[in-house]
Amino acid sequence: MSTYKTKAISLKNAPFAEADKLVTLFTREHGKIKVVAKSARRVPSRFGGRVEAFTYADCFIVKGKSLDILSQCEVIESFQGVRNDPATLKIGYYFLKLVDAGTVEGQSNPELFDLLLKGFLRLKKKENLSKIEAAFEKAFMRLEGIYREGIEPKYYLSEHMGVDLRKW
Repeated sequence: MSTYKTKAISLKNAPFAEADKLVTLFTREHGKIKVVAKSARRVPSRFGGRVEAFTYADCFIVKGKSLDILSQCEVIESFQGVRNDPATLKIGYYFLKLVDAGTVEGQSNPELFDLLLKGFLRLKKKENLSKIEAAFEKAFMRLEGIYREGIEPKYYLSEHMGVDLRKW
């Protein structure tokens, strides 16, 4: 079996099988990937909060037949401060939803990975939140090749994605 190590930001996760989680990771080298975190829903779990949304981690992954398997995960940054503040949490989830909706599996996008990580680091500092959000949207649209001067990004992004990602 082939293995690889990568730094990843957890976009989302969902229950999978009896005690596992299906985790969507965004990596610099491999783009968006889905991995199975075995036994992650059990009470004593070696993964626990390491696969929750926002978590930036160093992951060791084993190639599987249909889905890759998360073997090890070491947290680099949990962005707990972003999670604890409702204002930064809302913007952070918006960033995750944009990246998830705007990418396809297996397509490397290092610039977008760097943008997402930088966005979370700025949210962690709790600078001017509306400025952080606007800068992220503008940079995201430029990376996607859809930026138009004078058009409000939040409206154009919703139209481009086909869904209003700002809603919870």
